[in-house]
Amino acid sequence: MKHFKKVVLVLLYILGLILLTFLPACNKEGFLQPNRNIEMSIDTRLPKDNNGYSIFKLYSTQSQNIHTISGSIRVNGRIPNEPREKIEWESSHNWKLNQGDTIATITKSYLNYYTGQWTVAKLPTLVSSVNALVPTINPVCYNSMDGSINTVIAPMWSMKGDTMTIVARIANVIKIEKIILK
Repeated sequence: MKHFKKVVLVLLYILGLILLTFLPACNKEGFLQPNRNIEMSIDTRLPKDNNGYSIFKLYSTQSQNIHTISGSIRVNGRIPNEPREKIEWESSHNWKLNQGDTIATITKSYLNYYTGQWTVAKLPTLVSSVNALVPTINPVCYNSMDGSINTVIAPMWSMKGDTMTIVARIANVIKIEKIILK
């Protein structure tokens, strides 16, 4: 019986050593993860110049100039559905929002039930209570059921004449687009 206990203890000790040796390698990036072939494309949905740079004609001198950037993603040739893939976005540009700056002016339009007239009421403006650095691109998106990806850029008029660089990243796949702000 004493001999049997020693054998069991030695086997448990060996099993513990094996687990301690191989468990640290079983992380998210470990060798047990299947190979993922990620294909991603980006479409700025803007006209291009001779250098392949997109051209975005700014339209508002007072606020952000909103534009949607699209694309698609496939993992191992399939649309990632469950779980969906997280794409991270970066932009070379940002702007400063100062405390006291107007963020938005909101109006409410409605048909006045009592007078029968169309009425427009100006609500109080939203004012920033902090200083903040505002990115010109939404930093994250997830793919849709059809594999499409979408984000929004929103440069300011003061950036006119600049070339904005946007970067989309997932795992080791990186896509870069240059956008001339005209």
